[in-house]
Amino acid sequence: MTHGAPALIHPAHLDDDAEVAAPADEQVSASPSAAEPAPATEPAAGVAPPAVAASAAEPGREVATTAAAAPVVAPDEAEEPPTRGRRGRRGLRGPGLRERRRQQTRTRIVDAASELFAERGFDAVSVVEIAQRAGVVEKTVFNHFPVKEGLVFEADPPVRAALLDAVRRRPAGESVTAAAGSFVVAAMSGLGSEEAAAGVAEMAVVIRGSRTLQVREREILGELTTALAGLIAEETAAEPGALEPWLAAHSVLGLYAGLLELARDRVLAGVTGPALCAELLARGERGLGLLQFGLAGYAKRR
Repeated sequence: MTHGAPALIHPAHLDDDAEVAAPADEQVSASPSAAEPAPATEPAAGVAPPAVAASAAEPGREVATTAAAAPVVAPDEAEEPPTRGRRGRRGLRGPGLRERRRQQTRTRIVDAASELFAERGFDAVSVVEIAQRAGVVEKTVFNHFPVKEGLVFEADPPVRAALLDAVRRRPAGESVTAAAGSFVVAAMSGLGSEEAAAGVAEMAVVIRGSRTLQVREREILGELTTALAGLIAEETAAEPGALEPWLAAHSVLGLYAGLLELARDRVLAGVTGPALCAELLARGERGLGLLQFGLAGYAKRR
């Protein structure tokens, strides 16, 4: 893999259907008219060499999962069919077994990658080793994560959707920098908690140890900036080429990036808990004040 823009590590998105077969005790019998074939059993993976991964706070990746099967329309209550079959019973009890297994497989892959990245660094670990540690075949890793960087940046809850939602839901009279900036300060101040500190530290070591991940993180921040600027331009009906949406978006994401790096520095230095939360909150509110009320008085030459 070359450093710079993230390289595509697999040429095609493959079908997830061949992941893991249901154990015999979990399979549900069905009538011939309602039966459907069970998923194919995944080939056995090799034995992984000793190794270990990361996941953590990340600027804006979004995880999308596909539905395992189309929902089944329930028949008229007055006509109870002789048998609903496996598909019908699955539709009545919510997410299907196959989808739950898919999520379990994804979790195993992310956990295996996190262990390996933490042990040896992102660049020193191959996708084959991740597959072996997770107990799946290499193709299954590609199905879930078409690019290797996704194992770091696509494992956490989405930031982009939450940030844009905070802007859309702001009350009348509140500026976009106040709404987006307040969201950023609240989110970043939470990184000082004891619960978050271990993940923040692990993520910092993995990202700072890989030029590829550093480049991808900057790309993600750029994508967030573009999305926020686009929303601001749409709301304000800004003319093409207007600078205001971009200035507002860059300022908010600059605050985000600054607080994230501060949190990483402090956690790696051993500072966590209420002290770090308070520092992140104070610095975030100071930065938010500068965004809202201007930088005219900042850093005047004496």
